[in-house]
Amino acid sequence: MNKGIHGIDRKKLIAKIAVFATLASLFIFVFLPSFFLISFTFTKWPDVYTEVFANPFIGDTNWIEIQKHLALSLRLAFFAVMLDLLFGIPLAYLLARKKFWGKGFLEDLITFTLVIPTSGFGFATVLTWTTTSGLGYLIGRGIVDIDFLIPLINVPFMMLIVHIALTFPYIVRTLQAKLEDLEPVFEQASRTLGAFPLTTFRKIVFPLTLPAIFSGGVLAFARSLGETGATMVVSSIYTTAPIAVIRWVSQFKFGSASFLGCLLIVVASAVILPVEFVLQKRGGPTFRFFSIRRIEKKILKTEKFVSRRLSRIKDVISLIFILLIVILPIIIVLNSVALSWSHDPDTGRVEGSVLYQLFGPSNYFASLLKATMVSFASAFVATYVATCIAIPTVFLIERHRLGRFIRSMLRIPLIVPTSALGLSILLLWGPGGLKLVNPGVWLIVLTHIVFSVPVVVEPIIATFEGSEIPMFEGAARTLGATPYNTMETISLPLLKRGILTGFILSFTRSLGETGATFLVMGSDVTIPPLVVNMVEALAIPAALFASTYLIALSFVLLLVFRMVTKR
Repeated sequence: MNKGIHGIDRKKLIAKIAVFATLASLFIFVFLPSFFLISFTFTKWPDVYTEVFANPFIGDTNWIEIQKHLALSLRLAFFAVMLDLLFGIPLAYLLARKKFWGKGFLEDLITFTLVIPTSGFGFATVLTWTTTSGLGYLIGRGIVDIDFLIPLINVPFMMLIVHIALTFPYIVRTLQAKLEDLEPVFEQASRTLGAFPLTTFRKIVFPLTLPAIFSGGVLAFARSLGETGATMVVSSIYTTAPIAVIRWVSQFKFGSASFLGCLLIVVASAVILPVEFVLQKRGGPTFRFFSIRRIEKKILKTEKFVSRRLSRIKDVISLIFILLIVILPIIIVLNSVALSWSHDPDTGRVEGSVLYQLFGPSNYFASLLKATMVSFASAFVATYVATCIAIPTVFLIERHRLGRFIRSMLRIPLIVPTSALGLSILLLWGPGGLKLVNPGVWLIVLTHIVFSVPVVVEPIIATFEGSEIPMFEGAARTLGATPYNTMETISLPLLKRGILTGFILSFTRSLGETGATFLVMGSDVTIPPLVVNMVEALAIPAALFASTYLIALSFVLLLVFRMVTKR
């Protein structure tokens, strides 16, 4: 009897230690870095206030700059999401409800911008729209200038294009998954009663998928608000808030940088977390659409016209959208590398070739090899540590009373703009804080762990909730298996697919990270910042090759991801 009691006490003790260790890991590696910048800003408030609002030389110029940069970031994110919805909703419906040749390839193209390092994609987009190597070949000059500002909305065209390309998959993927889970019986019933397709969508599909649209929208907004790599390449004379944070850190203006980074975190959290809370509450919001008879008749007439005349056109427009913002930049950068391989295509000079810049005096090939090793090493270590933290975290979320709170808190690292996260890590662990780690590969690893943990957690949770793990575990325990043996032989094998998916997603996310890495990398440069440095140094042929290298690498990782998720 005493043995049994001691055995139970020992199991409870081990369980408490496991819970404590998991919570401690989450706090140290994930939550503390996510919120430290806010506490740093408050603890250093006199210095921050002086630098931002009462500088003895320039007065409140920094505060004026902060308002301008933040306003541009918010406008950019807002209009990017609006256009994401405009093109993404029809595309998601096309993928979820229709079968056609090349559907799998189209899905891969949509996923592609989630895995490609953004600096390489940004450079490919610049070539497409602003040079004669791209669409400008048709008219003898670039379609638009790199610093072209869209009237009325005051958003740079090039920034808007890359932000749409990098955020619309969040809308498409989230809505597509919801539509595939939604039984089409209501749509079929509506159509048999004579409703037009657009009327069916407005009255049946849209209300049922509204939570998914909101969820995808807030994810896209957060992604746009924190995007740095591609934005730096196409920024020209404009500066968004994440870029301003990086530039001010390089100028040792830590007060202005920390205050702006703090504002980014607060704004992102204030916009996104309430929406996430509403979506989780009883399956999401419900909306009642009040319609006046006259307005309803006009709407029905419009839907009748659009349904008959534009039903196929919207699908064509969606495909053209993918062609222009995803496929064409890839084709153009590959073609540009081929044309510039041995000589400059315009002047014929060898000094302007890819080979010369890679292996000549600049020796960018050696820099690319070193950056590849740093990128892969830091991404692998960060992903491995994140996976080790994520697995027990999933069990904690599913079985502990704090589970829902922990899962909500894990949203924070996903919405924190990466430049703000990099500054937070630098001020926490780096020379300006606890002085535990100097800028370099290990500080990169600590930074990437923060956003890697929630990236790994989500696919594992999805696998856990889609399986019968509790039932199998209960059966194993009734047969005398210990909790450890049950986890080793039952739980982890059943979660293998989710773990592998999360590992690959985290690895690709880490491999492509630019904003945070810029602030913490020191002399250990990774591939995405190297591409930005090449563009700023006007080493265009070398940047072309590096971008092609990143695109090829992303395709390989995408194929691996597809193989894992399809099995």
